[in-house]
Amino acid sequence: MENDKPARKKVKGETTKRKLFDCAGQLFGESGFDAVSVDAIVEAAGVSKGTFYVHFESKDALIIAFLTDYVGGVDEVYKAHVDALPEDAAASDKLLSLIAKIADVLTGTIGCKKMQIVYKVLLAGSVGTEMVKGYGRGLYQIFANVLEQGINRGEFKTSLSLDELTKHLVIAIRGISYEWCIRHPDFDLKEQALAHFQILLAGIRGR
Repeated sequence: MENDKPARKKVKGETTKRKLFDCAGQLFGESGFDAVSVDAIVEAAGVSKGTFYVHFESKDALIIAFLTDYVGGVDEVYKAHVDALPEDAAASDKLLSLIAKIADVLTGTIGCKKMQIVYKVLLAGSVGTEMVKGYGRGLYQIFANVLEQGINRGEFKTSLSLDELTKHLVIAIRGISYEWCIRHPDFDLKEQALAHFQILLAGIRGR
C-alpha cells in the first residue's frame, strides 16, 4: 500500500492541474486573459494560491500552456479532416475543404470573441505565442503536405519553394480570420475564405 502512495499523489496532482487548467480556460473565454487573476482561477478551482504555483510558475505560464494545448487540439481536428479525404482527391479540392473546415471551427466552435482575445494576446506580445503564430505548428505542416502532393502530381506550378508557398497560404488564412474578427458580424468568414483561396489556387494551378 505504501508503494501506491506516490502513484496516487501523482494522479491527484494531475487532476488538480487539469481542474486549474479547465477553470482558467472557462474564465479566459468569458473575460479575456488580462482580466482574469490568479485569485479568480484558484477560487473557481477551489484550491489555494500555493497549489496554483506548485503547477504553474505564473499566470503567463498557464496562458502559454493553455494556448499550446488548445492550438494542438484544433490542429489535430484539421489533420483528421484532411486525412479522411479521398487519397486521390485533387490537392486544390483538399485545400478548399480544409479552408471550409477551418472556417467552421472558428465560427462554430471557437467563436469570434475568443479569437479576438487570442489576437489581442498575439499583438501585445506579453507571453510566448510561438505555438500559435509560428510556422512550426501543426496547421503549417498540413498545408505543406497537401501543397507538396499537388506539386508532385503536377497540379500546381510555382517558382516558389514549398516553404514559401506554404507560408503564403498560412498568412492568407490568418489574414482572413483577422478580417472576420474586426468586421464581425458583417463578414461571412467561410464564404470570403473560400473565394480568396480560389483566387490564390488559380495562380498556381497547372495549365
